[in-house]
Amino acid sequence: MSVSDRRDRVWGSVDRALNVVIRSHLEDSDGVQEPFLTDSDGKRPTSVNQNKPWSLLLIVTAVSTTLGTVFPAGYNIGILNSPQQIIKDFCNASVLHNHGTIIKETPLELLWANIVSIFLLGGGVGAVLGGSIANKIGRKNTLLVIISLNVIAAILFGTCGLAKSVEMLLVGRLILGVGAGMSTSFMPLYMSELSTPATQNVLGLLCPVGINIGLFTGQVLSLEKLLGNEENWNLLLALTCVPALLCLVVWYYLPETPRYLFVIQQKTDMALKELSRLRGLPIDKLGPEIEELRREATRVTAETTSDSMNSQSNWTLKTIWAQKSLRWPFVCVMVMHFGNQMSGINAVLYYSTDIFMSAGLDKQQAELAILGAGFVNVVMTASVIFLTSRFCRRSLMMISTSGISIFLIILALCIYFISKATWISYCCITALLIFVVFFDLGVGPLPFFLPSELIPAGPRPLVMSLGCLINWLTNYVIGMTFPLLQNLMGVYVFAIFAGGTFAQAVFLFFKLPETFQSPRSFSSATILH
Repeated sequence: MSVSDRRDRVWGSVDRALNVVIRSHLEDSDGVQEPFLTDSDGKRPTSVNQNKPWSLLLIVTAVSTTLGTVFPAGYNIGILNSPQQIIKDFCNASVLHNHGTIIKETPLELLWANIVSIFLLGGGVGAVLGGSIANKIGRKNTLLVIISLNVIAAILFGTCGLAKSVEMLLVGRLILGVGAGMSTSFMPLYMSELSTPATQNVLGLLCPVGINIGLFTGQVLSLEKLLGNEENWNLLLALTCVPALLCLVVWYYLPETPRYLFVIQQKTDMALKELSRLRGLPIDKLGPEIEELRREATRVTAETTSDSMNSQSNWTLKTIWAQKSLRWPFVCVMVMHFGNQMSGINAVLYYSTDIFMSAGLDKQQAELAILGAGFVNVVMTASVIFLTSRFCRRSLMMISTSGISIFLIILALCIYFISKATWISYCCITALLIFVVFFDLGVGPLPFFLPSELIPAGPRPLVMSLGCLINWLTNYVIGMTFPLLQNLMGVYVFAIFAGGTFAQAVFLFFKLPETFQSPRSFSSATILH
């Protein structure tokens, strides 16, 4: 018996043993069967057996992939806030040791901004590479690349203190950023190719959920009493490899997506074997889903042979723009990713300690505000899984953008008048928490979720990669310029974010199509067009 056969036999035994428990909790309570997949036009088959929407392997794949990809991305957004002065001191000591000079205040602030933002620049590079690498080496191998980047970065973080090298810190942040950018374009693609209609709401939102859980974990561990101190800051940064290594433990058992094997690689036998293992059902019970894969493979082959511009490999920005039916949905995706960062969410998170302490809060109050915002971020993002299954996407976006604009102004006013009365500091914290609530209603998670509903399968990987690129580059620009704008404008800097979010609301009000459909209306509806 081969290693692969032994793996499948062991995994199948465990899956069957736990199947009764899993189905009792996760299967539709009314027993109504729902269809599986959308085709390239957004239509769904009507006869797919979905008695077992969740299998043990699908659950393990979702959890481990989240840990190995987007969780570290969020973790590294959240960890630099509290120990920033300690890391600045390390930078000065490193330059003094290697170059015999001390950095003055202004160059030191610029170096710190680069340490924060080089991660985001790497994220933009990774976002562009994620989709193409996944097509060239496969989804599962791309996951291994992301894990490796996290481990390499962690090694640099763990040793830069001993080497007294700020250069190692910068290179580690860049490598980590590339992995994080690949994660944000890879994770939604991988999950969408593994999901069914019964699981797509959960799997489609794992990207923002994982980022926010990682961010909150980083905020907690970076507290001075835990790891955000002079003795442990290297360990704090190096811990980014722990979730990646947990994913590596089960990586061999994770599935390659049947769609990649069947449609792109044309490895039919391997695709059917992986599909059976993924669904926890024998191949003879997966006829409708297999038929969908065959239809898609036939369509892609025909399109490639005729050099049609609908072939996934031939989609470019020019061909997307040439299609009137794609033009505005494409622009909406770009605007939503741009607006995700123009809301000011990461500017507040990166520099929230400085913002609140300069506004009059002591360190303990500032940390309380940061942790409260992180916790609300996690809870609200998780709740969107419920909201997106029941409410219109346009409504969620309009409520989200309007609330963000209003509470950014309220937050700015609270900071401006904070010295007038002690109770205003608590209003400041409350305004921040409500701002986070409105962000997580739509502006935060929907840019990662809606492209799968707005864009057909062919151009979808390219559109998702370009959207993530816009997101990371906007994040980079804000990370680099926010300290300077804060020094020049004070609390009025929040007006830029409020205005940008309001402009997004106006544009999406007129151009964003509604894609919400009742869970029971899949079989007769077309999502796009």
